[in-house]
Amino acid sequence: MYCVKCGNKTEKSVPTGDNINREICTACDYINYVNPKIIVGALPIFSGSVLLCKRDIEPGFGKWTLPSGFMEMDESLEEGAKREAHEEANLELNIKYLHTTYSLPKIGQVYMLFLSEILNDDYAAMHETSEVKLFSLNEIPWNKIAFSAVTFALKNYIEDSENGFPGKCHSNYN
Repeated sequence: MYCVKCGNKTEKSVPTGDNINREICTACDYINYVNPKIIVGALPIFSGSVLLCKRDIEPGFGKWTLPSGFMEMDESLEEGAKREAHEEANLELNIKYLHTTYSLPKIGQVYMLFLSEILNDDYAAMHETSEVKLFSLNEIPWNKIAFSAVTFALKNYIEDSENGFPGKCHSNYN
């Protein structure tokens, strides 16, 4: 591997005071920390129905998901969730609360999904999305959901709705 700072070769070793092998530059001693990616998104609700996006890209091409994607630098979790919802489904949202955290350590991803109220009625498929649709809770196409984090969030939202326990954040380590 090569240093992202100066371009010289790196070697794997444990830095002083650390306990994990890291890539360390042999020339400038820069330590390249590789950390999980944060995925932010929304669980958008309108009149008791949830809006799902049909993916027009891989992974999960042709399957349904919640509007979400990688968080960008210089934005909050909430700003990222709103940006992704707008980019994928032209949604304007009122974020209610953090509904789901879902860790996927084997692939270095952490999902953070916000229960959100849809504010506009001109939502539409945008880039990366071939279709958007509001589903009542008994119409969700379970066998066509793209990601385990989305299934987890939807099932917990349905359970919350049935039991009248809104406001709870659900976490999973997978």
